[in-house]
Amino acid sequence: MKQEAEKLGRPEAGQSVPWALENLPPFSPVAMRLVALLSDENVHVEQVSRFIAAEPVFAARVLQLANSPLFALARQVTSIPQAVIIIGLERVKAIALTRAMGDFVAPVLRRKALAACWRNTLAGAVLAESLAPLCHADPGTAYTGGLLRDIGRLALMVKYPEAYSNAIEIARDSGMGLLETERNLFDLDHCEAGRWLVGRMFLPEEICRCVVHHHDAALPEEWELVRLVRTADRLADALGYGIVPGAPQPDPASVLEEVPGASQRARLDPEQLGREVERRIAALA
Repeated sequence: MKQEAEKLGRPEAGQSVPWALENLPPFSPVAMRLVALLSDENVHVEQVSRFIAAEPVFAARVLQLANSPLFALARQVTSIPQAVIIIGLERVKAIALTRAMGDFVAPVLRRKALAACWRNTLAGAVLAESLAPLCHADPGTAYTGGLLRDIGRLALMVKYPEAYSNAIEIARDSGMGLLETERNLFDLDHCEAGRWLVGRMFLPEEICRCVVHHHDAALPEEWELVRLVRTADRLADALGYGIVPGAPQPDPASVLEEVPGASQRARLDPEQLGREVERRIAALA
């Protein structure tokens, strides 16, 4: 049981919740019910459309996001069924998750340091989606992996906004790194925190691995999505979306060397990628 839990990146059954994650504010229940519905392989577009249409506030947000530059559709979406059909179920799930997480972190985004964390999350998701075709990965799944990779960090900063802001300052002043600083302050880092959170969301194994292992230096060859999300995470830092001010960041061109295929990499312009990320993040404002 323990080995299987570790393989899936999930906590072992019966383990108590770490103190730092007790009594967390809930994610949007509507969005999370939609994610659960979309996780059913046999779900029909009609079911999803009816669910969204029955929730006016969420339906308005889905239409707003569907028509925003975040998803760059060629024509305007005017109805929920149309949005689901044009966008696809995986992207509807991405919208639901984006909205759920955005609502979750909204109360603490007045703090500049924590707003930078959210922008880093969004940048990593957009970049993972953008790089997915070059890595022969599904863009919607890549976006979800990139969006959820730092869910543990978002939980810590929502529960302890002042302490997490201080953690960023400590990491900046000490140079010891944010992961180690998190462990010192909260007895776990954001990857370990994320393992507990996604382990209770019944998400696919490959998404859980992205949350737990996106900072690992060495990854199994078959973990292609995790490698993609790790590259997107590093590229977000390299393009100016880092979290710790003044921390040394990799050169964007060197990070792009991690993308398979020299001919494919040649098509990637870091400055253009940076502009596209900013444009799509702005669509969420």
